[in-house]
Amino acid sequence: MKKKISLILLSVGLFSTLIPIATATSATNPSANSSCATKGQVVVYSNMKYTCVLSGKKLVWSAGVKVSALPTTTTSQVSTTTIANEASVYTASMTKPHQPVGQNGGKDDYRCFLIDPKIAMDVYVTSVQFIPQQRPFVHHALFWTVGASSIPTYKKLDDNGNGWSCFGGVTTDSSTADIASTLAGWAPGRPVDAWPAGYGTQVNKGDQIVMQVHYNLLAALGGSVPADQSKVLVTAVPASLNSLQPLFGEAFAAPVELACPPGVTAPLCDRSNALADLVARTGSKAAKVEGQLLLACGQDFLKPVASLTSSCDRRIGQSETVIQAGAHMHLTGTRLQLILNPGTARQQTLLDSNPFDFDNQAPVTLPKPVPVKAGDVVRIVCTYNPGLHLLIPQLQQLPWRYVIWGDGSSDEMCLGSLRVTRP
Repeated sequence: MKKKISLILLSVGLFSTLIPIATATSATNPSANSSCATKGQVVVYSNMKYTCVLSGKKLVWSAGVKVSALPTTTTSQVSTTTIANEASVYTASMTKPHQPVGQNGGKDDYRCFLIDPKIAMDVYVTSVQFIPQQRPFVHHALFWTVGASSIPTYKKLDDNGNGWSCFGGVTTDSSTADIASTLAGWAPGRPVDAWPAGYGTQVNKGDQIVMQVHYNLLAALGGSVPADQSKVLVTAVPASLNSLQPLFGEAFAAPVELACPPGVTAPLCDRSNALADLVARTGSKAAKVEGQLLLACGQDFLKPVASLTSSCDRRIGQSETVIQAGAHMHLTGTRLQLILNPGTARQQTLLDSNPFDFDNQAPVTLPKPVPVKAGDVVRIVCTYNPGLHLLIPQLQQLPWRYVIWGDGSSDEMCLGSLRVTRP
């Protein structure tokens, strides 16, 4: 049973977990006295070096200092400017525009693309900025690094830049996906995923990136959705010249069982009908996640109980120190909590996103790092208000239904994340 639950958690983890978290900042094209968020961060832009400094009570970019750049390599898709011992910005875009399309009446499109930032040395990534060409229709984006041995597999999936459908995960079997690590993520309210000063994630020379983009067709409100050709900017420093503390991700998920409000009747208010609709819209693999979560969280997956609150306890497997915390739900989520060692003398709230704001999902850096040890428990608790269906234009387009964990914007999630250091 332990092995089975471990595989379940791994599958969920690679499906949409480890939504990476970091402080937001406008690090890609800074200007003097414009706001920034990570004190001490250095960015080189247009041959000028900017440093994030404290001015009064605000963090702002310093006046630019001119630096001498090494030769710049530019192609139609990728450009890299390298400054010795300073930050480099690697830019990569989707090879071709993608036209988002739902399946079987669905209003969501999960599409993955293999993109190549052409990183020519081992580096520490310090920030990742996703730039959606069609911002109003992008629900989220996630990024994974892909090592050299796996690149041929993903090139085949990528189909010469057309990408591939990736509901439920980036491959057809997420539990065995050969992806080195989750690198970063984007959601509303997080323009840049920036690591705190002194931290980074190592990426090796020649690694490429799988970029998963969730397109929300409901946002068109009955109109058309334009084609999209988004790009990503990766800021990094040479690993050989810098010693940064690596950050790792921890994810915490709970099942979601939201019945239609009392007095509301509709065909999809029947859970079985709603589940069949979820399979049609997102595929059988993605629709299995709710059952896996019910089992992993010790609930009866054969007889689930509807509730406005979802929760799950997860035991930490090794000693680590929590640096940041983040929350992700969809349109009817109102609160998400991450509680360390609940019900004990050592209880501590790591995150209380109350009220949860879908349009501001920037993560939180804890006031001070919190050490946890193997055996500690983190509880995730999510609260929902299905009545928001009547108030949100995107949901008003759809019939009432029983809502469970799903990839669609009109489905729900209960997902918390931590970024941690390890001994």
